[in-house]
Amino acid sequence: MPTPLLTFRLLGACYALEAQYVREILRLPALTPVAEAPPYIIGVVNYRGRIVPVLDLNLRLGLPPRSYQIHDHIIVLEQEGRRLLGVLVNEVLGVHDIPLDAHEAHVTLAGSPDAVPRFVKQLTKLEATALMVLDHERLLSTTIEPRGSSTQAAAAAPAIKWQQSPQHTPAEAGSLAQMFEITPLFFAHAAPWERELLLERARNLTHELAAQSAIQHIALAIIGLSGEYFAVELASVREFTDLQQTTPVPCCPAYIIGDMNLRGDILTVVDIRKALQMPVGEAAPTAKVMVMPLAEMLVGVLVDQVIDVFDLDPSKLCALPVGLKSTKEAYLKGGMPYQEKIVALLDVPKILTGGDLTVDEEA
Repeated sequence: MPTPLLTFRLLGACYALEAQYVREILRLPALTPVAEAPPYIIGVVNYRGRIVPVLDLNLRLGLPPRSYQIHDHIIVLEQEGRRLLGVLVNEVLGVHDIPLDAHEAHVTLAGSPDAVPRFVKQLTKLEATALMVLDHERLLSTTIEPRGSSTQAAAAAPAIKWQQSPQHTPAEAGSLAQMFEITPLFFAHAAPWERELLLERARNLTHELAAQSAIQHIALAIIGLSGEYFAVELASVREFTDLQQTTPVPCCPAYIIGDMNLRGDILTVVDIRKALQMPVGEAAPTAKVMVMPLAEMLVGVLVDQVIDVFDLDPSKLCALPVGLKSTKEAYLKGGMPYQEKIVALLDVPKILTGGDLTVDEEA
């Protein structure tokens, strides 16, 4: 029979876990650091009344550290209904039924140290992609290496055992959450609005799953463009960053502002206001850049400011009033209430690929 695998991405590579051991997939919440935890345990979270450690899979696999993003996910693994572990990953791709003949044994490559724990138990094929299937039992192992020890020293040192997570009632969990203001130290570069969103997610996790709404809310950001408010779906945004000095690109359309250095990578910054038939002017002092994936590249979209971030019940989406409609209605996905106004929800990926950025360049 086919094996259901949950597939996900980490630093561009594709991995998988057996879906039967996945209890829930979460958007990254605020985490509480724990003293004397190994470096790859980046904190704990109050998950439905239980304290659950969160493992940075990137660090556990011995890969270089990376910056965390507001769109990262945590895969909650469960073994025998008792032990829980959160695994931090970049992007969850979905569940796929993989036929048995697509699996191949994972062999140790020449030069690999024998003492290094093997978390990849086999390789499998999904269309043109090779997936590394992780060993859930090893990830869920109760033995944790002491901080700062090598693998060889850890083998000789006394193992640190995870204690069984205490069970709290929802009321107790909620009161505990109110006693402490969780600071996401693991996410030191987070902007204030990102910190608030992380905290809100952590507060929501203190309740039992059965008490949660069955509706899948939409994570939105409110942005400002030429004095008007718009909403964008955070699912299509990799991150928000400050507008840095840009380098003009010769022989490019006017909507391309220039190239910007984003942590060593070159990011092309564009202005979408022409496509929305809005006045184009100088960048505001509060200007931000929305970093968005487009095909196999990243594009920066200039906005005047990031005003708010919150989750919206999809049932609150509505048709746009006549006054908000324009000839570019194709780029508006609907309206939503915000501060006693109706704000248009932008389809930014469609704007970037719709062709209207380049029209009337001589106007």
